[in-house]
Amino acid sequence: MQENQFPKRDYSKHQEQPGGQTSAASVLSLEREKPHDNDAEIAVLGAMLINADAASVGLGRLNFPDAFYSQAHQTIFNAMVALNPKGDAGMDPVVLMNYLRQNNQLDLVGGPSYLAMLMDKVPTAAHIDYYIDIVKQTAVLRKVIATCSEAILKCYDAGGHAEQLLDEIEKQVMEVSQMNERQDYQTIQPLVDSAMQYIVKLITHDAPDDLGIPTGYGVLDRSMTGGLQPGMLFVLAARPSIGKTAMALNMAYNIAMRGVPVGIFSLEMSAEQLTLRLISSGARVNISDLAFQSEQNQGDLQKIKEACSNIRRSNIVIDETGGIDILELRSKARRMKEKHGIQALFIDYLQLITINSGRNSSRENDVARISGSLKSLAKELSIPVVVLAQVNRKSEDEKGESPEPQMHHLRESGAIEQDADVVALLHRNRKEQYENDNHDHTIGLNAVLIIAKNRNGRTCKQPLTFFPYYTRFDEREDMASDEDVPAQKK
Repeated sequence: MQENQFPKRDYSKHQEQPGGQTSAASVLSLEREKPHDNDAEIAVLGAMLINADAASVGLGRLNFPDAFYSQAHQTIFNAMVALNPKGDAGMDPVVLMNYLRQNNQLDLVGGPSYLAMLMDKVPTAAHIDYYIDIVKQTAVLRKVIATCSEAILKCYDAGGHAEQLLDEIEKQVMEVSQMNERQDYQTIQPLVDSAMQYIVKLITHDAPDDLGIPTGYGVLDRSMTGGLQPGMLFVLAARPSIGKTAMALNMAYNIAMRGVPVGIFSLEMSAEQLTLRLISSGARVNISDLAFQSEQNQGDLQKIKEACSNIRRSNIVIDETGGIDILELRSKARRMKEKHGIQALFIDYLQLITINSGRNSSRENDVARISGSLKSLAKELSIPVVVLAQVNRKSEDEKGESPEPQMHHLRESGAIEQDADVVALLHRNRKEQYENDNHDHTIGLNAVLIIAKNRNGRTCKQPLTFFPYYTRFDEREDMASDEDVPAQKK
């Protein structure tokens, strides 16, 4: 079998523009035959017909739209997929032929003789991976051509919306890079098997890490069946100065210490400030006080060294762009995922994200679009996105007291509540902190994380202890409660 050979381009035959530049339009011709290798396609299908292991490999790696250039070959492969919903069975040529005949496709693919030819062409299935690589690479090239051609047409019709167009094109390019992992649809049988395996893990408490990414807070993790889930939009909301940034950093720190790559968008604080907070919280030391100590506490210094060592070994990626546009944020998040493999994303905070909107657009509509875009990003990257949000001042009564906030107190848009899979409201009494300012800094303050909405679990409360001296939230094990949160008022 000959390897697929792509002809070398002779640019000397193309018309040159002033200055000696070659015209891109003269090089690009949509009438040219798209990249493909017919021999490799035949070899893949033949190997799948004569060997069960090869069939399993082919069904797993080429199960995406238009993997084959030949329509006949794609039809045969689609029939194989339909007959093997789990992707792990061998392919009987008689069963395949009968399926194609029943669906009036046998003559379209060349009849029984063509299926026999596929098997005769390949004496062994030993090189199935090599054949698949050729078919896959040519399919990717065809998809790139289609994507770029569509992008060129869109550029002419963009009407000045360059940022939005870039976001769309970047998303399509990422889909090309993952095309062998995507499917148009799934049959129910393998989904039931996967669901049963998940249920067994829940019952046996086996492999808890597979059930989600633990945040380090027991009640919260149990309410989410193990932790943060892929595709989840988790909204962490609080009034100003309650400690939502500290809570988010504690969650990010706990996740990163488990070896899970984490991305952070800090729209309010610099990367240096964020790093100092991580060190202070991890070491349980107030770093700013070190400048006022006449003699350094060797115990504190040792704790700081250990915290620095732990954080240095982690995989945390920080972007400190202030007032970032939602399209730029999505683009950078994709690069974080592609380059650093982040498995969780934290954004501080939602109301600081900007969006290019028309003059007549209200802030509520803008926030709604941002919220929906973040949910879409979580699904696209298949990672949990934790976004911080402000609770409005109306949540405080006329006397300045701070009763527990509710979801309808979320600032500027009810869409945040609708888009979120989980809404967690952080609450504590600020007066308690003021009264304790001149006392022992090792004494923690009472706080609670209210899980007010949980799309795939139960609502509950996570009791916490807050140490403002080094911006750390610890869970109160002795008071942990899984009781349901009362219905929220609208």
